[in-house]
Amino acid sequence: MVLMGSILLRIWPAFPFLNWFMKEAKSNIIRSYVLREILGATLLSTLVLTAILLYGNLSKNDEELFRALAISPLLFLELVSLMLPFALSLGLPFGFSLAVIFCVGRWSADREVLAMQSLGIRRNLWAKPIFLSALAVSFIGCFASLHLSPVSRGVFEERVRDMIWQDFESWVEDGREIAFKVDGEGEQKFMGGLTSGHQKKMTRATMSIGYGAGHLWHNVRILTWGAQNELLTILHAKRATVRKIRDKGAIELFLSEVDYESLDHSGGNHLKSSSFVTFKKWKQPISFSLETPQINRDSKHMPFLEFLNKVKLDEIHDADYQRACFHFNKYASLGCAPVALCPLLLTLAVRRGRRETYSNLFTGVLICLFYFLLGTSVGELIGSNGYGWWISNLTAGSIGVFAMQR
Repeated sequence: MVLMGSILLRIWPAFPFLNWFMKEAKSNIIRSYVLREILGATLLSTLVLTAILLYGNLSKNDEELFRALAISPLLFLELVSLMLPFALSLGLPFGFSLAVIFCVGRWSADREVLAMQSLGIRRNLWAKPIFLSALAVSFIGCFASLHLSPVSRGVFEERVRDMIWQDFESWVEDGREIAFKVDGEGEQKFMGGLTSGHQKKMTRATMSIGYGAGHLWHNVRILTWGAQNELLTILHAKRATVRKIRDKGAIELFLSEVDYESLDHSGGNHLKSSSFVTFKKWKQPISFSLETPQINRDSKHMPFLEFLNKVKLDEIHDADYQRACFHFNKYASLGCAPVALCPLLLTLAVRRGRRETYSNLFTGVLICLFYFLLGTSVGELIGSNGYGWWISNLTAGSIGVFAMQR
């Protein structure tokens, strides 16, 4: 065995291919280790951040979600899944950034980086997989925020709109009382041009239907109420032809054989006087809204490729164009956060890495928070197109590249 070992040591330099093969095998082991550690930490941190962001979105749409849960648990889960892309578009870039400073900081504290340097392994070898991962994560983040998120949001609004219409139609079939708001500006439109005859403003209205079939309702009664919950008007129609504008969430009623009574409470909550009239047909349609999501979304809520197509066809107004540019620049810059922050976080982790996990994570959170606040402040100050959001990327990238060169 000793003789064979001595022979191998003598002939090994004569085979450079063997040297290259062993070096490449060692490099692959290191790359695999780095990728496994970084991607594992990214998955964990992304799950935590995405769950926090998702909870914020759920709290903003709790009414729709509770209504969906009452209809079907599957519909509830579908609506929740449609909110995931937006939470993921922010959770993934910053989750990766935290994973970089967490993993590299631990390697530095455990002297793994120093050990690789002492073995002649250059930093570029193990840092290259991290930068390539940053590019991949940035691409996924931009795709999620600029395309997947607005598409899923549109589907979410369609599901909510269908759910509200389904509830409304079931209420009509069951003869249940339906309540909706009436503001001061919409009073004339709601009452078809005829007000209650006194100065009090309508704040809400209730409607009940005897029975309805398709576009024809019978025995429709509409009551309007004031701010002090006083009854202002009573309207009863034997028949009503219904026009449903589903994309706007609006209902128009064309009434026939109408009895209308206006009540005057100008002396207080007690009834002072009343007036009663009868019409064969109501002159104007009575309109009210179900407050469903609008199907015609503005330009900042459409996918990026669709926006470019509309710009090419000159279908975007100047105001919509500026809002859309601000929106796309904001989320594109946030999606590219891994590429911008990676050099800075990697250099800081190598030099200042701590063995304690929370110390590294706290440092990463502070850097990500400063990055976001810088983009927010400058993005609001520099122009209306949102180009200022890229200042945080340029600042973090420049500092990181300068620190790596030193």
